[in-house]
Amino acid sequence: MESHNDSLWEWSVFWHSNQLHACMPVNEESDSLAPIWHNFFENVPAGSSILDLGTGNGSLAALAVEVSHIKAPHFSIHGVDLADIKPAKYVAYAERLLSEVTFHPRTPMEKLPFQADTFDAVCSQFAIEYSTINKSLAEACRVLKPGGQLRFLLHAQDGILRERCHQQYEQAQTILASELFTATSKLLIALSDAETLNTPQTIKTAENLILPVKAVFDELELLFSTVKERSLIDNLFAAVRNLLGLRKSYEPQVLTKMNEDIKLLLLAQSKRLQAMQKAALDETKVNEMAEQLRQLKIDNVSLELATTSADNHCMGYWLYGEKRKTMCKEIL
Repeated sequence: MESHNDSLWEWSVFWHSNQLHACMPVNEESDSLAPIWHNFFENVPAGSSILDLGTGNGSLAALAVEVSHIKAPHFSIHGVDLADIKPAKYVAYAERLLSEVTFHPRTPMEKLPFQADTFDAVCSQFAIEYSTINKSLAEACRVLKPGGQLRFLLHAQDGILRERCHQQYEQAQTILASELFTATSKLLIALSDAETLNTPQTIKTAENLILPVKAVFDELELLFSTVKERSLIDNLFAAVRNLLGLRKSYEPQVLTKMNEDIKLLLLAQSKRLQAMQKAALDETKVNEMAEQLRQLKIDNVSLELATTSADNHCMGYWLYGEKRKTMCKEIL
C-alpha cells in the first residue's frame, strides 16, 4: 500500500488496481464515448505521435493503440499522469495494449517534458480539469505540432458522473464512520483463536463478536435500502465478507491487514470522489477554456455536450481544436 502521506496517495492507490476506467463503470456510458474517440484517432495520420494527458491506467491510450493496429506505420503513444502509475503492471487484461504506450508517471500537465511541436494529437478524458487549466492548456498547445489536433472530454458540473460521484462519496463517508472495519478485525482474530485453541472461552468470545458485525451490516443495509447506485456499496461489502471466508488460507494478522487495506482503499476512493466533484466545470469555465485555445492560435475550436447514447443524459463537455498550420510572426 502506498504511503498515506503522499499528496497523491488516493490517485496512486486507485490506479494500482486492475481497472482501466476511473469514472465510467457503466457500459452504456463508456460505449457511447469509444466510437467518438475511435473516430478521432482514425483521423490522425498513420505514424503520428499522440499524447494522452492525465492518462491514469491508460484507458484512452489503449483505444489509440487499438486504432494504431490498423495503421502503418503505427502511432507513437505517450501518456502522462501526476500519480505514480504503472498501467501495464496492474491492468493485467489490457497488458498487451498498454505495453505499447510510453507512460510518464509523476509528470505534471502544467510542465510537460517534451519539446515544442512534438505531437500530432493531444487528448484528455476527464483529466485536464484536475490541473491548473490555463497552464495545462498552454502546455498542450506548445507541444502540439502545427496542424495537430486537440480533443478533451471534461467533467460537467451538472453531469450524471458528478452526481454519481457525489452519491458514492456520501456512501463512502457513511461506511467509514461506521464500526464495520473495527468490528470485522476483532471478529477475524476471535474466529482464528476459536478455531485454533477450541476452548469454551475462545468459542464464546467469537460467538459474541458475530452479532456486532452482523448488526453493522444490517444498519448499513437499512441506511442504503433506497439507494439505486450501489456499485461502491456492493463491492465493499463483498470484499469485507470475503475475508471471513479466507480464514483457513491466511494467518489472522494477514487478514486484519487486508481489512485495513480495504478501509484505506475506501478512504482513497472517497478522496478521489471529492476531488472529482471539485474539478467538474460549469458552462462559463468551459467557454473560458475555448477562448483561451483561440488565443493560443488554435483554430476550428468547438465545444459541445457529451451525452449518454441511451437517454441523452449529460456526461460532460467535448472541447476540440486544431493548431494553426501557418503561424503569423508576432509584431514587436
